This record gives sequence, structure tokens and C-alpha cells, in this order.
Amino acid sequence: MISVINKNKQLIIYLDQFASVGLFESNNAEWNKIKELIAKGFESGNVICPLSPEHYFETVQKTENKAIRLDKEYSKFSGGFSFKPELFITSQLISSLIRKNNITLKTYLYDKIKGDILSKEKNINAFIDNKIELDLKIKEATKEVNEIRKIARNEKIDIKTKKHVISAQKSINVSEFIMRLNDLLNEEHILISGVKFESGDVPYWVDQVIFQLTNKHKFKRKETVQLISELKKNGFNNIPTLDIRTSLSAIISLYNKKETVNDQIDIMRIATGLPLANILFADKQRKREILELGLDIKYGTKIFSGTKSDLEKLIAELE
Repeated sequence: MISVINKNKQLIIYLDQFASVGLFESNNAEWNKIKELIAKGFESGNVICPLSPEHYFETVQKTENKAIRLDKEYSKFSGGFSFKPELFITSQLISSLIRKNNITLKTYLYDKIKGDILSKEKNINAFIDNKIELDLKIKEATKEVNEIRKIARNEKIDIKTKKHVISAQKSINVSEFIMRLNDLLNEEHILISGVKFESGDVPYWVDQVIFQLTNKHKFKRKETVQLISELKKNGFNNIPTLDIRTSLSAIISLYNKKETVNDQIDIMRIATGLPLANILFADKQRKREILELGLDIKYGTKIFSGTKSDLEKLIAELE
């Protein structure tokens, strides 16, 4: 797997929503100590906590004053960096893989992001509207699969079978990608197809990625053929965002848990944050899934939840 070049060797910490609230709104002793250590690391140029699109989606659910205050505090430790949307990162990772380019911080992050994004009412309103639309699409998209999970909820599954099922589900996603790439080769263009819901069509995720590759990254026939060969040989193993997304989606389905909007936001966060971050916050359930899948080891990232023991371990890590 291609590693990320971090020339300044900064410690990158990905803050989930509960972590940003803990750091900037809590009076808890452990969180206060962690904030102190992060501030010290940031001031010395050794630590950054990049913002993310998901941070804005979730923060605008607060009252306006609380949202502005939290965003302002978080921005102080971002160093002007923010994660790009998952689609943009995925297409860049694929382009760099096929063209054998280096993976750097710029692959994942925007730089020179202005702080106080949420201090402008129009920005808050835009994120609120986007979150409402996202919620609606995800609820509809997960409706059928959640009905299936209800039926299988009490079925036990052993570890060996679980691994086979996860692998099979990931293979289906890879096959879908290859099929659409072959369509592109045969037709010499691709029309983004939509998945129809009551609230409107949602662009098919594979087509969105292919559109980015052909339009932004100017992929030609030769590179498309190379990508098909890569996917047939390695699946998503060398494309971190897709590897993580499909793995998490598969394990969530295996636990027969009703998939929610928050689950999807968690997947977006982890798919983009895990490959780059040295430290990533995730709730206890997501942490358990990441560790069970071995994604923490695969991507060399230390995972912490909000438990007292985890916070104490993080303090020791940062000191």
C-alpha cells in the first residue's frame, strides 16, 4: 500500500463530533488535559486537527451561538486544513495509484481554509439544507436493507463465516465498479445513472467516481484499462477510502443493525480520516468494528473512544 508523504511529520488527529464537543465544550478533567496537550503540540508546529465536511453537517444542528463557538475553537487547531469530500479524495487516490504519483497531505486536505465558516448565516443555512437532503436520501437508501436486517437480526454468525460474507460483499462492490468501467470503454462515455427515490434521484456512487476520473483527472482509455486490471487483481485494497467504506458497510450489515444517517456520516468520516490520521476518535461501536476489521493496523492509526480509560491512554500518548 502506498503511504502518505507528510513532509513536516506533523501528528494528525481526527476529531469525531463527540471529541470536538469534549475538547471545546466539556469541563471534564481528561478532556481539558488533552486540549492542553494538543494546544501545546499545535503551537510548536507538531500537531494539527483538520476540519471536515462532516464537522459542519453535525455542528449546524446546534443552536447558532453554540455552533459558531464550537467551530471557532476547533478552527484554532486546524492549521487551516480541512478534509476534502470523500468523492474528491477517492478519485485522487485512484488517479495517483494508476499514474504512480505520490500521496501527500494535499491528496486528502484543503489548506488555507478560513476559520469561522459558521459565523456567516448563509453558510449555516447552506449546511442545514444539505444535511436535511442528506438525511432524506440516506433514510430512503437504507430502507430496504434495514428491512432485510430485521429478518436476520437473531441469526448468529461465526467468525469464519463473517469474514467470508464481508469479503463477498466487498467483491460485489468491486464487480459493480468494473462493470461500469467496461461500459465506459464500450460506449466511450458514461451517463451518470440515478438511483430513484421518492425524494428524487441519487447519483450512483460508482458513476460519480468515474465522472471525476474522466472529467477532472482526464482519464483516457489506457488508464481505464489499467484501473480495471488493478481492481481485478487487488479489489479496493490499494484505494483506502473504498476499502474502508466497503469494509465498514459490510460489518454493519452483519451485525443486523438498522443503518442510520449517523452510521453513514461515521463511514464518511472514517473512510477519509483513517488513512491519513495518526490518531482517530470514534465511538465505542465504530472503534470495535475498526479493530475487528484490522483497519487500525492496516493503516497505522491509533483509535480512541470517549471512555475514561481511552482518554487516559491518549494523555499518556501525547505527553
